[in-house]
Amino acid sequence: MRAYYEIEEAALNSWPALQTSSCGGWLVKSNRGYTKRSNSVQPLAHLAGGQELLDAKIRRCEAIYRQTGQPAIFKITPFAEPAELDAELARRGYRIADPSIVMTADIGELEPESAGADALVSGHPTAAWLRLMQEWGGCGEEALRLTEMMFEASTLPCHFALLHAEGRPVSLGLAVLDGRLLGFYDIMTAPECRGRGYGRRLLRHLLHWGREQGAEQAYLQVVSGNKAAERLYAGLGFREAYPYWYRVQQGEPVKSLLG
Repeated sequence: MRAYYEIEEAALNSWPALQTSSCGGWLVKSNRGYTKRSNSVQPLAHLAGGQELLDAKIRRCEAIYRQTGQPAIFKITPFAEPAELDAELARRGYRIADPSIVMTADIGELEPESAGADALVSGHPTAAWLRLMQEWGGCGEEALRLTEMMFEASTLPCHFALLHAEGRPVSLGLAVLDGRLLGFYDIMTAPECRGRGYGRRLLRHLLHWGREQGAEQAYLQVVSGNKAAERLYAGLGFREAYPYWYRVQQGEPVKSLLG
């Protein structure tokens, strides 16, 4: 279980937010509404205290998000502290959103392979990478601008890859290295090129980069029910590690929160 806790910490570090506050051991991430990952409370630690302290912390988090015009959002994992947090949020009317799973794999047991000249790579999101993320994923201009800002501030090694085949870009993705842990994000394939193995080839390329950087374990996050993605990752050797979901406050103004 400790290894999974470390993965959750790596995921927290690898997907930065423009602002992070501390609230009694919880981290409160705010990113102008772009992605739940970076606009949610990460309750990985909790100071000793009873119901009164828990009430005060939840109210404080709600006040922080109210100032940005967003609902309060909590990420719930098997490591959320205190253990009764999910039940308490449910009692307060918070709804469940985006139930997901984390999948992991030991890189030494996989078959990484560089895509060579077929992959255009960079340590930061290039204009071409961002344009295709917008085209294939439906991201708006503000989301692209925030992606650039997020990773400008990141101190972790990143590998933005754009795979080419058939004379055109066909797949893109991002790998972020935090110590021995390698995380995958924004794995996308052009809609008309899906089902041809390009996503698998891109992932093997990202794994190859991570192995060369000293990574030992890879992880990724996938929304529950995305069977195509689960089959792709399982075919590479990834296995389900643990679930997570978000609890979203009701009755507050909601901005676009993707991912």
